[in-house]
Amino acid sequence: FGGSTSFRREPQKPHYSLPLSFEEAALGISKTIVHQGKQHTLKVPAGADDGTRIRYPDFDVSFDVRPHSQFKREGYDLFLDLDLPFTTAALGGDILVPLLGERKPLKIKIRPGTEGNTMIRLTGKGIKYLQSNRHGDYYIRLHLQVPQKLTKKQKDLLKELHQTL
Repeated sequence: FGGSTSFRREPQKPHYSLPLSFEEAALGISKTIVHQGKQHTLKVPAGADDGTRIRYPDFDVSFDVRPHSQFKREGYDLFLDLDLPFTTAALGGDILVPLLGERKPLKIKIRPGTEGNTMIRLTGKGIKYLQSNRHGDYYIRLHLQVPQKLTKKQKDLLKELHQTL
């Protein structure tokens, strides 16, 4: 049990923290950093999350993902709270649901009589799994939007509706 060992400690590699927007992390992007005077282009994989770490030969990078104003993330699932007009909840109709990135919103049909806090699940429309072609799910929670100020005509119509129920 001498003091000599055959295990040598390698010098620690530099570690960088790269800030990303929510969409950049979810959809993937290329970023450039400078390490020891040289530019390196890093491919941020789609599905990266806060704290995801990538090891390169000369350095390591972890991601600092900023929150999004509308979307929340749990694992690879995406969540959105969306206001649903009272009339659309009662009568049914179509609503537009935003998607990540510059893509067109998705049109979803709402059934008549939809209640508040209804959760809609869109399978496979969430965040892409790292190193896989699978995607998480996209959940939309509908919050009933009840009008605060009504005209006299609107009040009369609602009273008439109420009497028929």
